[in-house]
Amino acid sequence: MGLFNDYTDIEHKVKTEPRNHELSLSVVIPFHYGYDLLAKTVTSLIQQTYPKDRIEVIIAADANHADAKFITEQYETEIDIKLVTLYSNGWGAASSRNAGIHVARNDVIVSLDSDMICPPSFLESHMIWFHKSAKIATIGPKKFVEASKIQPADIVRNFTLISSLPEIHSVSNNLIDSRKDKRIPELKQLKSHPFPSNCFHGGNVAYWRDDAVDVGLWDETFNGNYGYEDIEFGQRLFEKDIKLIVAGDATTYHQENHFVSPAKRQKGMSINRTKLYERYPALGRFRRNILGLVP
Repeated sequence: MGLFNDYTDIEHKVKTEPRNHELSLSVVIPFHYGYDLLAKTVTSLIQQTYPKDRIEVIIAADANHADAKFITEQYETEIDIKLVTLYSNGWGAASSRNAGIHVARNDVIVSLDSDMICPPSFLESHMIWFHKSAKIATIGPKKFVEASKIQPADIVRNFTLISSLPEIHSVSNNLIDSRKDKRIPELKQLKSHPFPSNCFHGGNVAYWRDDAVDVGLWDETFNGNYGYEDIEFGQRLFEKDIKLIVAGDATTYHQENHFVSPAKRQKGMSINRTKLYERYPALGRFRRNILGLVP
C-alpha cells in the first residue's frame, strides 16, 4: 500500500544546514465567506519573519467579491497582494486554489484557508524544507481556537494573545472528545505511513507550483461539496514520488466558524468521500480498516 515516504535525509539537512531565503512563495487563499476572519489571516501574513519581498498573497474569491476587494485594497501597501474573482457553484475550493495557482508568480505555493491565523514563523517553517529538496510537499498542523474576540490589531501588537487561546472542540476536527488536531497520531508516523496523503489537509500545506501543474492541479469535479479534494490532490503528488513532510513548526490557528451547516457538511463529505474511494480503493480500505473512519 502506497509509496515509501521516509524523508530522514531531508530532515537532517533542515536541522544541520544554514537557512537561506532565496525562494519566493505565493500564498493562495480561497475566500467564500468571513470578512473578519480573512482580515485576521492576512494581517498575520504581513507579520512574517520570512522576507516580505519574497511573499505574494493571492485571494481567490468565489463569493462576496466586494469584501475580498476591500481586504485587498486595505493591505496592498503592506504586502504584495492581489485578488482573483470567480463565481461560485457551491463549495469550490479546488477551483479557487487553481485560479490562484494560475496567476501565481513564484515557485512555491502555500495553500491556506481564509480562517487561519499564522504565527510570525509560519512561512519560514514551510520554506526551510523547500530550500533542501525539490521533491517534497509540506503539511502544517492546526490548533482549533475561538478567536472571535481577537482583532487584527491584537495580532500585530502581541501574538501571545492568539497562541495562548485554549484549544476547543471544532466541527472541522471531527475526532470525538478531542481538542487536538485529529491527524497528530498519523503525523507522528508520516515517514512510514502507507497513505500520507490522508493528512494532506488543504488549509495548511505547501508544494512546488510546477508539481501542482504536472499532476493536473486540484480536481474541480470535487466542487459543489465540502471535503476530500485536498487528500485526492495530495495522493497524486505522492504517486509522483513527492515526499509529504510534516512541517511541525508551521502551525496555524483555525478560527471557528459556521460557513457550512453540519448537515450540509456531512452530506457533501459523503459524496466526495465516495468519489475519493472509487478512485483510490486501497486508500478507502486503509481509512475504513486501519483508522476505523466512516466508510
